[in-house]
Formats: sequence, C-alpha cells, structure tokens
Amino acid sequence: MGKNKRWNGYKSWSYLDPTSDFESYPLEKQLNRFPEYDFGLSKDQEQRVQEIVEKNIVISLHDHLNVFPLEDITRPRQREFKAFEGLAHSCLDAVFENGLNHYPTSDQAINFLGMSQADYAHQDLVIPGLKVDDIIRARRENRVAMVFSIEELSSIGTNLDMVDLYFGLGLRAAGLVYNQSNQLGTGLNENRDGGLTDLGYDVVKRMNKTGVIVDIAHCSDLSCLEAIEASDKPVLISHRGSRELFNNSRMLPDEISLACAQKGGIIAVEAAGFAPRTEEHPEASVECTLDHIKYLIDVVGVDHVGVGPDTFWGDHPHSYKEEGERRIPRPSDTRPRPLSAPPKFDPYELRIKTPPEHPYNKGLENPADIINIARGLVRDGYSDNEIAKVIGLNGLRLARECWPS
Repeated sequence: MGKNKRWNGYKSWSYLDPTSDFESYPLEKQLNRFPEYDFGLSKDQEQRVQEIVEKNIVISLHDHLNVFPLEDITRPRQREFKAFEGLAHSCLDAVFENGLNHYPTSDQAINFLGMSQADYAHQDLVIPGLKVDDIIRARRENRVAMVFSIEELSSIGTNLDMVDLYFGLGLRAAGLVYNQSNQLGTGLNENRDGGLTDLGYDVVKRMNKTGVIVDIAHCSDLSCLEAIEASDKPVLISHRGSRELFNNSRMLPDEISLACAQKGGIIAVEAAGFAPRTEEHPEASVECTLDHIKYLIDVVGVDHVGVGPDTFWGDHPHSYKEEGERRIPRPSDTRPRPLSAPPKFDPYELRIKTPPEHPYNKGLENPADIINIARGLVRDGYSDNEIAKVIGLNGLRLARECWPS
C-alpha cells in the first residue's frame, strides 16, 4: 500500500560474497538522484494523490528494475542488480519487469527468468507475479509483484513449446519483435513492412492459450494490426505514444490505438529515450508522457490507457548516446521509406539534440516516479477513478483477462 513497503535492507546478491562469488562495483543511487518535479499542487491536491495510491493498485506495465554501474553503464555484467531500495520507496504494487531485448538466445531468456527468481528468493519485498492474486497479495502485504516479461521472442526459434517453457519459468508477458524484424514479424524501424509471419500468428495463438500477454510495443504498423486481429485475448502496447503528437515510427497512429482498444487492450505511454515529445513540451519530461496519456484518453477512452515508462535506475539517456556512437552507417540507413511510413525512431538523435542542462527525463526518471503521473492527472482535473484506472486498474483487468485464473 503506497510507500509503506516491508523492505528489510536486502540488496541484490547479498547472500553471496562479492569478493569471490561475483564482480562488485559502485552502483547508481536509487534515491534522490535529481530534484523532485514540482507540479504546483496544493496541500489538498497532494493529499488526493497520496490517497489514490494508497487505496488503489499501482502497476507499471513496462520498466527495467536494474541499478546500473555508476561509471560505465555499457560494461559487461555477470549479474543484474535490482533496485530493492528504490522499489521500497515507491508506490508500486506490481511491475512488468523487462529483462531482455536485442534478440536474446534461449539460454539468456532462461538465465533472466531463473537468476531473477534466485535473487528474489532471498528477500521479502518482491514476489513473483504469476497470477492476479499475487498482485493483490503484494499490495495487501506491502510488497511488490514482479511480472516477468521479455521484449521479443526470437529466442524460441520455431518451437512453439518454448512459449510454454518460458511460462513455466515465470514469463507472463512478451513482445513479438524488437525494432528490427525476426522470424515472427516486422519491427517498427524497418523500411518495408511485411507484417506478421505465419509463425508469428501461431505464436500469438499459443500465447493466448498458455497465458502470456501479447505485447506489440516494438511491432511495425502492419504487424500490430495483424497481431491484434489474430489474438483471441486483449493485447498490450506496453510503451509507446501517439504519432499525432510526435511523428516517428515509435509512436502509434490512431488506427492502431483504436484497434487495440476495440479488442479490450491497453496502450501504455512511455518516457524513456526522450521518445514521446510534443510540440507544447519539446524537451523530455513527465509533461510529455502526460500529454500523450491525455490525448489517448480522448481517442480510445480511459479504460484503455496505462503507463509503461521504460526506465531504470541510472543514466538512461547516456545509454542511447553510447549506442549511437558505436553505430556504423549503412546504406539501409539512407534508403527511402514508403511515403506512408513515418520517420524512423532514433533515440540517439533525440539525445544529442537535448541541451546539456537537460540530461534526464524530468519527473519520470526511474520506475518509482510513476506517482508523478497521478500528480499530473490530479493537477489537470481528472477524477480519482480515472487516475486509478490509468496507473493500475486497467493493467490488473488485462492480466485477469489473459492469465490463467
């Protein structure tokens, strides 16, 4: 409930010896990295915010709970370090924790699912979120339910039974593709949109039967529409925004948002990578995410909007800068895209165009900042019920409709 978590001070892998069992290095701070964002709320409005998060389940539909190295976030890491302290000081009751992207192998997927739970088994704040009852219990017991997700499923190869295996190891949501295509479909940054493959169609059906939420956050436009049509269950778009407000391939056209909502799905708005900017708020901040949330509420209705910040504890913008500086220009980067296609999403370009005095996403810099969505919506005149749906109840409903009872 709210911020009164039952954390006992446990830190990742503290049951092991850091001098002999794994490499230890300084990590980013989990609290007070940057000044708090000021929404200009009155005392009564802030009290409303606190009551909303105390009385309702709060769910991030897409985040990364890693604490990154203090000095070099690109260094190889034997183990991921989770932000138990940061979670304990958040209002989160459940997090869709995304551990892998960039085309992992099956060994990496299994390692993420197994090693995460090995760490969680030695503490009492986080519990695996395997059923809806786990999320409800987490809130009741002042814990946090961890919903395991991976950002794309290339690691299954052509074996549909791998969906069942991952489910058995705790997976409860998964993306079909990442930014580039795989054997299941087309990614959002391809020049040509081939949509969903036959195997991708079969995977969607198997995910429906098994109980893994279909996440199309990194799918191309046609892949999104075909996955929504193929799915017998509501689908999740876990971290995007509206193309009407910011025109690039990472954002969604209204056609896809409406199709998702008509099948009962959720569009969760992101923050990371300085992605969902708007004309009114050209520099990345929580205001950009709020602009996209409010726009989508108007387009699809409040029952189909959520929050998926896609953040972690560390310098997220710097990770895009490092990635951009390692890029090798290729002819495909300059091929003309079809007239109907939006510009490619390039977080590196957004990063280097950001003024030096604006080095982070103000007000939505890490997963614990999700409370600022409630603050912004209170300021902007939304009701308690509407805010509760956006910050958690819609996600709970989606889980209830997709997971085994």
